[in-house]
Amino acid sequence: MLSRICVVLLLSLFAASTAAEPPKESRVVIAGAGLSGLATAYELKKAGIPYHILELSPRAGGRVRTAHYQVDGEDITTDSGMEEYWESNPAVQVIKELGLNYTKDIAISSIIIDGKLHPLKKAGRQEFLTGLFGDKGLADLRRFEDALLPILKKLKLGQEIPKEHLNLKDTDFASWVGGFSLPRNVSEWIRISLECEIGTEWSRISALDGIAEYHIFLGEGEECYRIEGGNQVFTEAFAGAVGLENISYEKRVTRVVTERNKVYVHYQDQSTNNYGIIEAAHFVSTIPLYRLLFEVQFEPPLSEKKKLAVITQNWGSYFKAHIFLDPKASRFWTKDGESILPLLSDSALGVIYDGTPSDVKKTAVLSLLITGSHAETFNLTPLDQVRATIIPELEKLFPGITKMLKGVEFHRVHPRAIAAWPTGRSRFDEQSNEIRRPENRVYLAGDFTETSHSDGAFISAKRVVGDIASSR
Repeated sequence: MLSRICVVLLLSLFAASTAAEPPKESRVVIAGAGLSGLATAYELKKAGIPYHILELSPRAGGRVRTAHYQVDGEDITTDSGMEEYWESNPAVQVIKELGLNYTKDIAISSIIIDGKLHPLKKAGRQEFLTGLFGDKGLADLRRFEDALLPILKKLKLGQEIPKEHLNLKDTDFASWVGGFSLPRNVSEWIRISLECEIGTEWSRISALDGIAEYHIFLGEGEECYRIEGGNQVFTEAFAGAVGLENISYEKRVTRVVTERNKVYVHYQDQSTNNYGIIEAAHFVSTIPLYRLLFEVQFEPPLSEKKKLAVITQNWGSYFKAHIFLDPKASRFWTKDGESILPLLSDSALGVIYDGTPSDVKKTAVLSLLITGSHAETFNLTPLDQVRATIIPELEKLFPGITKMLKGVEFHRVHPRAIAAWPTGRSRFDEQSNEIRRPENRVYLAGDFTETSHSDGAFISAKRVVGDIASSR
């Protein structure tokens, strides 16, 4: 692992030291070198269209981050952002194309429902759910999923969908699920499983978008993929694939001026406070939509329709905690010789992952992905108070574990991590289609324009590059 850590760190330093100066002109300028910006550049490269990326921070990856620690003389890496990719995510194909090492697992986790822990252990999905619900409860779940499937088949981003399905945006997902009169443990399993994916409460999203997000759990569920060495290994390799010479770091896009068939992209160098301009034919913004209107001027302005579509979107929140423990603490999450992690805690602890690298012997690491209202609260709370909340919750779950505590680190990198569509809105409605339409040679991309997952980064990249290619 030490060699891999050194490779990642060297790649990071190499990227920073070899970052390109912005050119005077480029056919396409992309704002942001997160997954969305890198995916857009990747697709442009395949299409043979020149591009240049302006990235605000000194690194690629955006909200994808891997933390590097030294604990008791050992190097520890664990993700401080997103953890995994579902198999339907186009990112999985890119991961394979880049030749990265990964692990994968089934789409089911141990879960706490009404205070009772249901460990997954060696059980497969079907066996686990049968044990959790019983035969009748499992039949009720299948009845619910059978009702979802024909709706899902009609949902295509950017395409017209039947009115009776579109009307589901006017009901919240919790109420819609309530209409099936499911047993409580089935309903709670749906809620808890989905809420950690959408980063908010199921009552705060439209039924149509809850249905769209549930697709990863249908049937046997999708497999999830995790990058060995952390997700930063992916973003560093991704940046290398699109060309470090095509990325300028610490450059903030401030103004985008469209004049006939040209776009003039104004930017500020964050380290020198100097300003510059790139002349382009197209501008792609992957800046999260909730920030876009506050950070960039557009001349002419974006349409009022687009602005309204942006400001009526909602978001899901994440907060990350890394808990460092004596390695003997692993007995708390080991049952019959098997780890029960990840665990959906339905509490302030969020989803509990085993963040311990395989070659680390002196420390165990729990990685907590905290979502929804807890994450929103923690993002605005002094960290001493956050710790005073989380540690007692951990002790309540695993009595005696705090005696093995070495330390805690927190990561506030996701105050508005993902898109969500409240009741009355949907990713499939006309307002969302308006966000996706090019305007004045400006293209809005990124996961916020498509879905509540990182797959939106890759979906939007293909959409935008298709639009640019067809405009030639």
